[in-house]
Parts: sequence; structure tokens; C-alpha cells
Amino acid sequence: MTNRNEMIQRKIAMINARKIMGEFEYLQLINFEEQESHWIHLFQPKLEEFLKINSKPTYEKVEGDIEKNYILWIEDRLNFLKNVKEWLIGVPNCSVWANVKVLDYAKAIEELWLFSEDNSFLIADKSSGVVVQTFSEEKCYEIHIGKCDVKSIESN
Repeated sequence: MTNRNEMIQRKIAMINARKIMGEFEYLQLINFEEQESHWIHLFQPKLEEFLKINSKPTYEKVEGDIEKNYILWIEDRLNFLKNVKEWLIGVPNCSVWANVKVLDYAKAIEELWLFSEDNSFLIADKSSGVVVQTFSEEKCYEIHIGKCDVKSIESN
């Protein structure tokens, strides 16, 4: 019974993810990443590390600024992704990952911010192993950046 419930939940998540991805103008869906993907397994430990209670963000900004300034701040901190034309993202408000083509870096960051219910999003770059998660915690907006070893995936 649990397997059937998981399948139903996954199907609902995929329907929601497809709908959300259809709203993006500057991120074009290539495909959804399989739930058991090596890439998801590679990035997951780093994401769990980011969410630990005493984790230290790479960057933080105190809440209280206007929205546009947060978006510009994030764009500036993630400028190393500016020339990366394909990202693996966590679809906002879903438990689904998607491979996307980036049509405009700044607009894509803005859309991720705006489409997320809590202005929290994640981006991974398969080519470099960099994973980024942004979220708000304790009256601060945090950006966590980590690097995973992609050599193990590339050799498969």
C-alpha cells in the first residue's frame, strides 16, 4: 500500500512541477531528474549539511531590505553561475528536480525567488559539482554554497 501511495504522491508532485515549470520564462525545462538519480544522491548530503542547526552560510543578509535588493544581492553572490547555461534546480514548492536551460541569468534568479513561496531555492551545476541553497532563517537571508565531487558520477 505504501508503494502505491508513494507513486500517487510522485505523480501529483510531477503534475505540480510541470505546471510550475510552465510559468518560467527564463528557465526552459529540459527534463525532470529521476527520483533515484545519481546526481540527486550526490547533492543530497551537502543540502542536508546546509540545513543543520549550526551550519554557517557562505553569505547572509539581515532581513528588512526591499525585495529587489535581495534579488540583486543573490545575483551578485552567485555570479559564478552566470555563464553556466544548464542548471539542475529544485522546482519551487515541489519535491521534484528539473534540468533546465538558462535563457537569462538575472531573470532566472529573479523568477526562482518570486516563484518560491518562501523565497527559498536550490541550484546545482552538474559540470562543476557546485550546489547552492538559499533560504531565510532567524531574520537573515542565507546563501549556502558547497561543492561535490562529480568524478564519481562521470566515471559511471
